[in-house]
Amino acid sequence: MIGRYLASLNDYRPETGAIWQAGEQTSRANTFLKNIIQERQNASRYAKEATSFAELASGVLPEQWTNIDKAHFKRLYLALPSPAASELIPQAELIWLLNGGYVTRLFCEGKPYGLEIFFLNAENRVLRQITLNRAKMEKIEKNDAIFKGLLDEIPEFQGRIYPAEQFFKALLKLPQDIISDLITTPHRLIEQNGTLTKAGIWNEATSGYIKLGFEFKDNGKNTVIFIRAREWAVWRLNSNLTNVQNQQSKGD
Repeated sequence: MIGRYLASLNDYRPETGAIWQAGEQTSRANTFLKNIIQERQNASRYAKEATSFAELASGVLPEQWTNIDKAHFKRLYLALPSPAASELIPQAELIWLLNGGYVTRLFCEGKPYGLEIFFLNAENRVLRQITLNRAKMEKIEKNDAIFKGLLDEIPEFQGRIYPAEQFFKALLKLPQDIISDLITTPHRLIEQNGTLTKAGIWNEATSGYIKLGFEFKDNGKNTVIFIRAREWAVWRLNSNLTNVQNQQSKGD
């Protein structure tokens, strides 16, 4: 950290023999160190809140670094399609790394192309290193997030499909922090064309997340967009959906 600060002063160093203005240098040092602390806090927040490796690789910027919790890494890994997960790191190797008693922490370092993740032992020795290429992770995520057709054609949503108006009426009654844990990647829905007609909830959870499906109709074609919601937030949504349905039944 000190080395980075000193390097940043190179352009401002006076000619040999000149006297530095102590107050200005102190102020510049405080500002520089505050920026470093803020960068670390931002990187740490992304490592805790990312719902996919694509989000993680986009959130931790080049030259930023932070730890990532083992359990959270597992959740993100298990959310990958099986071929992509195996390519990133073979499952058998990951089992041993995370459960063999040698890896004590996972360390992330932001790069221009994405992220490097290091598996470290108690002496901070690197036992394994993997690369998250941002563009590749985003492509995998996008390919796994779209279905050409109707929600009714997907068995895992049966019995938990709602008219879009009913779904959002229940959702918008929730506090904003819970909505953020339900619509974790809102850009996927905002960028869609057409009319949002239905929404559905997947019938099982995976690694603390439940898949939501949003059906759009555009020029006679139907598309379902998937996003991953936090399981506990879906429970709250289900309660509101039941209340909305009961109110509509009484109104009828």
